[in-house]
Amino acid sequence: GTYLASASRGPEYSIDQKVIEVVKEENRDLVFIIDRVVETPGLVSFDPHMHTTRSDGRPAVSERIRSVVAEGIEVLAATDHNTITDYGPDLNRLGLAGELTVIPGCEVTTPDVIHFNTYPMERRPGEMGNGVINAIAESASPLFAASREKNSAAVLQVNHPRAGNLGYFNNFSLDLEAAATALAKLDMDFDLLEVLNGPYYYSSNQAAIEDWLHLLNRGYAIPIIGSSDSHGIDRGEPGYSRTYVYFPDEKRTPFDREAFIAALKKGRSFVTNGPLVAFGVNGHQAPGDLVEAKAGKVDIFLRVWGAPWVDLDEVRLILNGQRRIVFPVQPVNSAIDKFEQEIRVSLTGDTSICIEAIGGKTLYPVLQQPSRTGSREAGTLPYALTNPIFVDVDGNGRFDAPLPERVRPVAESGTIMKKVSRD
Repeated sequence: GTYLASASRGPEYSIDQKVIEVVKEENRDLVFIIDRVVETPGLVSFDPHMHTTRSDGRPAVSERIRSVVAEGIEVLAATDHNTITDYGPDLNRLGLAGELTVIPGCEVTTPDVIHFNTYPMERRPGEMGNGVINAIAESASPLFAASREKNSAAVLQVNHPRAGNLGYFNNFSLDLEAAATALAKLDMDFDLLEVLNGPYYYSSNQAAIEDWLHLLNRGYAIPIIGSSDSHGIDRGEPGYSRTYVYFPDEKRTPFDREAFIAALKKGRSFVTNGPLVAFGVNGHQAPGDLVEAKAGKVDIFLRVWGAPWVDLDEVRLILNGQRRIVFPVQPVNSAIDKFEQEIRVSLTGDTSICIEAIGGKTLYPVLQQPSRTGSREAGTLPYALTNPIFVDVDGNGRFDAPLPERVRPVAESGTIMKKVSRD
């Protein structure tokens, strides 16, 4: 038959394609030329959620490592279900230690309650699951506590919070409209929230993003993370989505894992399936920063860039969870530099500022998931979202969320539970 063969290495590289005809019992040698076309100074690409044959994934550990390196991921967390996996020995045996940093971890999996990643973890051979916690519980609180007791330096990342009965927010009835109420057992004491699970924006990811924006407005400054949750390779490629972490070059060799985890917990990152985003507020260039602007005037710098095969239609400025300004993207001469803008905005109160970017053409064939129904929304559209920069307008040295009321607990029947004081 006649085939279109494509080769790529992630959103920092070009792609090469060839149309080939293959006859019966013929072997064809193909030569592809792939160039690095996008520079990412001060950024590290990270995929914190994937699986191998150690749980329910299809690739063996060695195959998983090769697939991750082939997609240009620089750091990964090993997160098989309820077992601690360490890719280190296989990485060294393959001779790829210079290409990839691996962090041992696991995905704590409790049906109808929660799925969450915890990393880095210490592998303890001889213990259940190489040292995992007992994942049997009726709520997340004892699981969070046990995880921190077992590995005090570990980060807790809640996964796919709106994915059916795998979704933590669904299981504990977090209000979809405004995150105003939830069942009393909803515990928000975790470090990271996965809002991009896999490459699709128009999926349960869209609801998770809206949840996060509502929670930001209620004072839950929990950074977001993007992951592939890859269980395979083809049609489940690792690195889509991924997280880019702002991480100084001097901390990479040798890799400073403690500083890397601290950057994640600070929110110095953005999530993406292709577009790269940078923005600054009054000269502060990293998400997670607190910027003082007593006069309420802020100068915002926006930039989106990426490989030529990554499309961009709109860039959106999100102020306190609202998409206040939408910039339609005009065609530019450069296939790499897709958008750049400076804008002055007047703020009347403390504000969280995020940037969202979305394209109109799918990432196929780099991602082997064409539009599932033929509609635009069913395809793997380019998408990126930053963690916020916080603006302190009243000058009190902190970010005061616009909605002072936290998530209110409700009983199973839907009535709001009231606290009873005992004198």
